Amino acid sequence: MSLKYRPEIDGLRAIAVFAVILYHAEFNFGSYNPFKGGFIGVDVFFVISGYLITSILLREMSEGKFNFTRFYERRARRILPALFTVMSASLPFAYYTMLPKAVIEYAGSILSVLAFGSNIWFWREDSYWAAPSALKPFLHTWSLSVEEQFYVFFPIILLLLYKFAQRYITAIFAFGFLFSLLLSHFGSAYFPKATFFLLPTRAWELLAGVVLAKIEIEEGRMGRPFLDFVMPIISLPVTFSNVLRGKEK
Repeated sequence: MSLKYRPEIDGLRAIAVFAVILYHAEFNFGSYNPFKGGFIGVDVFFVISGYLITSILLREMSEGKFNFTRFYERRARRILPALFTVMSASLPFAYYTMLPKAVIEYAGSILSVLAFGSNIWFWREDSYWAAPSALKPFLHTWSLSVEEQFYVFFPIILLLLYKFAQRYITAIFAFGFLFSLLLSHFGSAYFPKATFFLLPTRAWELLAGVVLAKIEIEEGRMGRPFLDFVMPIISLPVTFSNVLRGKEK
């Protein structure tokens, strides 16, 4: 099952994309970088992802149409073609431009991406001997791995709760959100690298979307005329890009 196209969500995606791009571009005014917090765009993506997947799964479960095979097939069709394209395009550049040590790290990152464990790979990587971030073409896939690891466990947990503890779904995921958020707050002070890369300290962002989706299904969606007008306009660049790629809405 697919949700009705939501242009305001593409608007949020556009904001998140621009935030991340401007952050990595390192535009400085003197010594001041106005976009130093742009990595929050990744957090926005996680919330959107949790919201959308929960909305789809709960509707499929309520209609008796949920199927694990179909769920993971949709994920594969959505992710793997683009991932394989990026891998294929980067291989010749890596072969001809990287030193042997960097090529080994590059190969390891590809294998970890295919297993959706690149967040663990980059977390475990020796920061002293590792190549600079600019020479890691798949460094950005750490967030994809976090997301896919979440999707391994989440549908199973959600289905069990839906069958045996439906009335407690919101409370249980809200508790998970708070626990992960507190763990992230503690870890950022003592284990910053692990906190950045690993699922337990990133799950609160996905679970925020989960809770929002569950509340919306229970209480209905409240309209905001101003946002209903502004967000589709912001989403135009993303929508136009999707059309060019032939993406089905």
